[in-house]
Amino acid sequence: MIKFFKFGAVGILNTLITIVSYMVFINFGMNYLIANIIAYSLGVINSFYWNNTWVFQSRTRSSKVFMKFIVVNMITLVITTLILYLLVERTSLHSIYAQILATGFGLVINFTLNKSWTFNNTAMKMEGKQ
Repeated sequence: MIKFFKFGAVGILNTLITIVSYMVFINFGMNYLIANIIAYSLGVINSFYWNNTWVFQSRTRSSKVFMKFIVVNMITLVITTLILYLLVERTSLHSIYAQILATGFGLVINFTLNKSWTFNNTAMKMEGKQ
């Protein structure tokens, strides 16, 4: 449960980075889907550092962990972008509100996959990586 709260704290920071970046890009006239992808990527950079070192305290600094993290975030990005598109195009919800809702859904997916797969120290020990 403590990991989830730490993950949430990092998530709040990532969300702030993502939403503020998204709003800046939108205000400069960027397409909302492109703005979402770029803003999300900025949050991912921050997220990897804090999740790897503070939340999950991964002892492995391998490229394998980083690649797993990227895969998880690509899955999350695809799902949240699809949700964003559907909310904006099908319900006419304002893109900023839609982005906030999509991000909340992405939080659950991202935590679950990172905890169970990316930063799973037990699985890394079994693979002989620690």
